[in-house]
Amino acid sequence: MTTLGVQSVGSPSAAGSARLRRAGANVTSHAIVDFFSFFTIALMPLLTVRLSLSAPQVAMVIGIGSVCSGLIQPLVAYLSDRHDSRVFGTLGMAVAVVGTSSLGLVENFWQLLALQAISATGVGAFHPIAAAAIGSLAGKRRTRYVAAFFVAGMVGGILGNMSTPQYVGLMGRLGAGEPDVERGLHALLWLIPGGGLGVLLMAWSVRGTSHRAHGAMEHHARLTREERTARWMAVGVLFLGNVLRFCTNMALVYLMVQWATQLAQRRQPGAGIEAVGMLASKINGPMQGAQQVGMGIGGIGLGMLLSARFEKTAFCVFPFIGAVAIACLPWANGLPDRAVMPVAFAVTALAGLGFGSIVPVSVSLAQRLLPHRTSLASGLMMGGAWALAILGPHFAGAVQARFGLETAFHATSVLLACSGVLALALPGRLIRATEG
Repeated sequence: MTTLGVQSVGSPSAAGSARLRRAGANVTSHAIVDFFSFFTIALMPLLTVRLSLSAPQVAMVIGIGSVCSGLIQPLVAYLSDRHDSRVFGTLGMAVAVVGTSSLGLVENFWQLLALQAISATGVGAFHPIAAAAIGSLAGKRRTRYVAAFFVAGMVGGILGNMSTPQYVGLMGRLGAGEPDVERGLHALLWLIPGGGLGVLLMAWSVRGTSHRAHGAMEHHARLTREERTARWMAVGVLFLGNVLRFCTNMALVYLMVQWATQLAQRRQPGAGIEAVGMLASKINGPMQGAQQVGMGIGGIGLGMLLSARFEKTAFCVFPFIGAVAIACLPWANGLPDRAVMPVAFAVTALAGLGFGSIVPVSVSLAQRLLPHRTSLASGLMMGGAWALAILGPHFAGAVQARFGLETAFHATSVLLACSGVLALALPGRLIRATEG
């Protein structure tokens, strides 16, 4: 018996169990690759002082990740659909694990930039392949499975953001002599074997999965020219909306690095630059993780509860929730010291919910609109849009340089609100028609 391109034997329940196990391996590999992918972001304040990076260089390192990760995704998706192969995703994950674990070997800005570009390319190659595979394994539960896939990545990102600075600090204290930051950074290499297990899970989970729903090519050919055009235009609106959401995401990544550095300088006046950088990284990691918390909670919630009838409303409303949260973030600095971090964490999580919770909905909807091109649909919604996210940190940095950090937060909130306005152009009737 063949179900969605996955060979299975025995009863339908046995086939369903086999698909569920493979889906579980798929989402686990997503958690692992995203755990590794956030090493550079979590450690950016430490790397900034260690490598004497300027603010434009920090923005460039953050931005190059989105460009390389994004540009590779539509290309890999096209090749995957054309040659009916999932191997690019597995190879990409292997590159990402080795690249990000080598972070402690860099000695200057250019080496860091090159390593970030290579690692991000591997991360990007993984995502459209894995996302299309989970959609294939899902059957009629596509939105739920894609949401679980998305949330697994959020969990991996949260763990990577929060634990990496702690891990580097702990490993730097082990051994003889004084604590050594370089020793802690080199210890990232010890994580490669664990990442290798994730690569094996990825390879097994995608083996033999179909790149399109059964009969999708024939169904698409039977559509009228007007409906085909409407579907592609809807995908275009989703794409532009994700560009704005991802630009907001990366702008907030940059702004939180700046915010954490300023907070560390206030809390340790007169401390050495490496001590300030280490403290700023320990502040920055949880704050970057807070975005992932909000994105994950919103993603799984909408994946489980949202029906096609309310998808357009979600695309319009949730960005405004995030925009208000981002605009309120600078106010946390005026609170008593012990309240600053908890309040900032909560507000940042709400911001993540606003721009990230509907991303998996956009992936699922794009796959439904283009069932004959599921890898391409996934690549456009994630990588194609993510490639332009490099504009986010440069936008935030330019506003900060001219008007200050608080205004940069406010400008970023407006950027997110624009995605909610854009969503008004989505064709609600067509969206509802694709649910079945």
